[in-house]
Amino acid sequence: MVNILRGNPYSEHLRSMGEVEDVDDYRITLNLDQRMDQRRYNAPTSSEVAAVWVEGSERRRQFDHSVILQGKNRDIFGIKSYHGCYDALSYPLFFPRGELGWHTDIPKRNVSYDTVMAARAARLARRNNDESSQSPGDNNDDGGEDNDPASGGNKCVSVRDYYCYKFQMRPGIFNPILHGKRLFQQFAVDTYIKIENSRLDYMWNHQDKIRADLYQGLMDSLHAGEGSTDAIGKRTVLSGTFIGGPRDKRRRYMDAMALVRKYGKPDIFLTMTCNPNWDEIKREPYPGQTPQDRPDLVVRVFRAKLEELKNKLFQKDILGKVKAYVYVVEFQKRGLPHAHFLLIMEGRFKLTCPEQYDKLISAELPNKIKYPELYKMVVKHMMHGPCGVLNPDCPCTKGRPACKNQYPRPFNAATLQGKDSYPLYRRHNDGCKVTVRKALLDNRWVVPYNPHLLRHLNCHINVEACSIIKAVKYLFKYIYKGHDRASITVSEADKADSNGNIDEINQYRDARWVTPPEALWRIYGFELSKNYPSVMQLQLHLENCHMVSFQQGQDIQQVVNRQGVEKSMLTEYFRANRLHEEARGILYRDFPEWLEGLCQLTQQKGIAITCESF
Repeated sequence: MVNILRGNPYSEHLRSMGEVEDVDDYRITLNLDQRMDQRRYNAPTSSEVAAVWVEGSERRRQFDHSVILQGKNRDIFGIKSYHGCYDALSYPLFFPRGELGWHTDIPKRNVSYDTVMAARAARLARRNNDESSQSPGDNNDDGGEDNDPASGGNKCVSVRDYYCYKFQMRPGIFNPILHGKRLFQQFAVDTYIKIENSRLDYMWNHQDKIRADLYQGLMDSLHAGEGSTDAIGKRTVLSGTFIGGPRDKRRRYMDAMALVRKYGKPDIFLTMTCNPNWDEIKREPYPGQTPQDRPDLVVRVFRAKLEELKNKLFQKDILGKVKAYVYVVEFQKRGLPHAHFLLIMEGRFKLTCPEQYDKLISAELPNKIKYPELYKMVVKHMMHGPCGVLNPDCPCTKGRPACKNQYPRPFNAATLQGKDSYPLYRRHNDGCKVTVRKALLDNRWVVPYNPHLLRHLNCHINVEACSIIKAVKYLFKYIYKGHDRASITVSEADKADSNGNIDEINQYRDARWVTPPEALWRIYGFELSKNYPSVMQLQLHLENCHMVSFQQGQDIQQVVNRQGVEKSMLTEYFRANRLHEEARGILYRDFPEWLEGLCQLTQQKGIAITCESF
């Protein structure tokens, strides 16, 4: 170990430092209270490295002084997470020669360092010196270094792009990070927290601008019920563009419900979970590694399989022609990523009766002789439990009188439509049993699946018919429930704000649980969710209180005098109702679609018409 670090400029100094005093006086305890929302505050069921943000931790500015150095004269020097030496000081085994990590002035390809410095100087000249200490972020998402006058802006490599590059496999090139096992997991989580903290810090330092965007016109819909202006003034706002924030989740939920209004209730609820034993994962790790040691492989292969599933569903129409869909990728404490899909089928493919359910969904063990491969996959991936009296310590039963998922299910000779719930699938009492985790299970323990998708993807892939209208809102809120959290207590932690200030950034960070797969998924920039078709969000505002976009430093008078600046979608809707009788029967929510159809129709007739005509 000493030989590896020989030549490291920080090694000798760090070895001479004593241990931090009183470190044993601090401890973290997980709170396993079952009364809390178990969709988010459930206990972890796998052994992995994870990070937990503690309420109020950002007040201590944990990334302002992530590494502390003490000089010979006892002066204290704080090394911030975006300093080039942070990685070498925090992970010397990955940077044994003290190599520089990411910093704000790494130029992009074909961009000279002089150009970066010139851009940096120009930005500093345009900004107040007080803003020059803002934390840099990722210019690909949510603002950050591109808006930081201390950086070179979009001429420099972002923190996410840099680490995405560092985590790649390259033939013939030894990458010590990918051999780090649990240290690799820690480095990935630490890196992603650095990225997300940079974005959150940027929003913390731009509250005036964000609040102006949210409260211009009608009050922010997320908190429209608050009548006190004092509460608004004390609120620290998390922008709707921040992925995973409360406004982002609400926006996606409302977009999804708009699809239901337009196309009808969902027909199929599908959940796909990563299989760590996929051949694509098992053949790639280095000698002595397990899939858990390589979360980068896990998320990349899972994304490839997710694209395969989307191709099967939306291009090859395995379950029927899909009219609209929503999907969300989640990372819970079980250690593996999974995706939830809600599918709305076209008219003739909608599931309306038990006979149609049986054509797509099975909840029984297949014939072992006729379908040996499928039988093995059902036994491996689609058997629930054992739980209940067979295993009281199972997570779905622990602390409860019975399984929260209602297994074992009853035998049924035929599929029945359940009352305000999923169907009661056909489960024959044919005597077929299989040993799973030392327990003998039968058809009552089979999780509903589609045989074709199960054979093709070789993973847990639960397929359910969900055509009952009362299940719609629950399902959409379930898939948009937000990030996993941990209920914990930390000794010697700061006390809660006695002034009752509302801090959405703090609420987002509060006990946020970050796992290595999620960290790598976000670092690689993979998609977290999608709605199809896309939903246009219509403006609602008071008179002369609509949003107007303009460039920073632009003359206000020029903005006010700009042609069309007084118009918005809402004002043009009212204008169309005044001028055109045929528009008066169109609701505002249907106006864009009606206008698009009208434009297409008139263009076919050789008549030019645009939105300006209204």
